[in-house]
Amino acid sequence: MKLSSDVTGDIAAKKTTPGSYEWWYFDAGDDKGAYHIVVIFYEGCPFSPRYMSSYRKRPHHPDALASQHPAVSISVYHHGVPIHYSFTQFSPFDAEFNHHKVKLRIGNHSMEALHDGDQTAYSIRLDERLPDGTQFNAILRFSSPQPNNKLWESEQSSGTSHFWNLPQAASKVKGVLSISRDGRKEKPIVFDGTGYHDHNIGAEPMDQAFTDWYWGRVHFNEGTLVYYLLNLKGDTQWRAWWITVDNQRIETKAVNIRTDATLRNMFGLSADTRFTFTFPERTVELVMRKTIDSGPFYYRFLSDAESFDTTGELTERTNGISEYIRPGNIGLRRFWPLIKMRLRYADKRPNLVQRFRSLYKLTW
Repeated sequence: MKLSSDVTGDIAAKKTTPGSYEWWYFDAGDDKGAYHIVVIFYEGCPFSPRYMSSYRKRPHHPDALASQHPAVSISVYHHGVPIHYSFTQFSPFDAEFNHHKVKLRIGNHSMEALHDGDQTAYSIRLDERLPDGTQFNAILRFSSPQPNNKLWESEQSSGTSHFWNLPQAASKVKGVLSISRDGRKEKPIVFDGTGYHDHNIGAEPMDQAFTDWYWGRVHFNEGTLVYYLLNLKGDTQWRAWWITVDNQRIETKAVNIRTDATLRNMFGLSADTRFTFTFPERTVELVMRKTIDSGPFYYRFLSDAESFDTTGELTERTNGISEYIRPGNIGLRRFWPLIKMRLRYADKRPNLVQRFRSLYKLTW
């Protein structure tokens, strides 16, 4: 995996290989521990059955390219319970990806990187109306010192066509979220917390590059734990780093990583839910406390973390978001009807599940 920590690396890439993909990922938790939000912008949505059908059946057709399959997913949780979910694939004619600066628009959603001295801020605007009558709007700003673009000079890995850019291991997040249902507006959520942003590019279909992948982040007072446990086809890359709060330096990296406590969901997807990261200066125990998203190929967890010093004394408790994906399951056609219940095509009539809130919530 190629690693970077550079805002200019967030500029949309030109993707010419069928099945390639790109996403810009943002998550944040409020300071009170009540709300979490995850927003992902895609060019070439790797979870779209429409996209998979295109590059499998007609790899030389323009529809097999990432540019034809933009999408946005939004998840909002209150104490680990989803209160809003949307996943929409848009027409390529309703999306703009700037290849000269960090700026994009998909439908009525937008993201742009702004600079002020040595500070970088990502401005996000979300505007989604679902077929069930739900209207979701948000304005969010992820602010942090500009990342050190030499952060990963000694950390490059080989063996995969995946590019991972980490401009914001930790950022301050402020904004307002608004949800209305059938015209009845709920009390706005004023958001003030800590966030994370990364950017991923794959030059080939995801299931061709790796078998499965754990990744996550936990914000401590003294730094941020960022990890990925990547099981490639024929190789293993397990990495974890302790990054300073100003995003300028990798203070240390894990010398040992252990996992156990396997969980299996109703779709037969199994994943480990307890991790131990051993650093020279500390040990971090990470437990997936609550499953907040579960499907045929993907888990998202709220995770509890404890940091211990070299004497074994507990120094801090906190929480974060952890995820797991098994790409091979995405391409199994028996799961596509379930994916299509969640994933809405903006240029098509919504299916029955998406038109009724009581049914659509069952897919969350």
